Amino acid sequence: MNLRTDEELIARKSIAAKLGSGVGLVLLLSGLFLIWMPWGYPWSYLVFLLGFVIGSVGNRQMNRWVNEPRADQFLSRALRTLDDKHYLYNYILPVDHILLAPYGLFVIKAKGVDGHIRCLKDRWQRGFSLLRLLRGFAPEPLGNPTKDTRREMERLTKYLAQRLPGVEVEVKGMIIFTHPQVRLEVKGATLPAMPLRSLKPHLRKVADGGEMAEEIRKELARIFDEAAT
Repeated sequence: MNLRTDEELIARKSIAAKLGSGVGLVLLLSGLFLIWMPWGYPWSYLVFLLGFVIGSVGNRQMNRWVNEPRADQFLSRALRTLDDKHYLYNYILPVDHILLAPYGLFVIKAKGVDGHIRCLKDRWQRGFSLLRLLRGFAPEPLGNPTKDTRREMERLTKYLAQRLPGVEVEVKGMIIFTHPQVRLEVKGATLPAMPLRSLKPHLRKVADGGEMAEEIRKELARIFDEAAT
């Protein structure tokens, strides 16, 4: 498999995440300290609130860019045995993860959430977990992976329309849950949704459905590789 990952972007995001998390912690401690000062009110509450907001954003970014394995690492390890006609692009194009294969072009929406996840006809729910709340600020939100993936599919479609005018390229989507402790219950979803361990078996089934024209695949690889340089 050919792997393209923007390591410089990851490094920049990691620095920003660590900075945000550190600043948030300092502000939280400062807010607690100011409570004991005679003149601390209302500054202590304002500083504490600011620290909570900055720390939450910083910790969420830490989970995405610093804590390993990251989503791109999960995907690259899962797909590393594919042949050299497969290309995985991480953080290079308008969406985070794209797989270009002989049998299609796929937007991969990677979700690192754990616990019991239910999807009924594209309506998503996540089971409550007290342990998750105790682990710290800003765990990755579930949101609506179907809507998020479709937005990314539309974004990539517009990107290709600008670079390949007049050429119709079908952009497919899939939702991959990378956390090893996720439990999925999916019924009636309009996009494939699965744990990471099911990704390669799913691709083998998709591969039986037909192939992308060789000239289009090579042109897409050229365009994407140019974006990676």
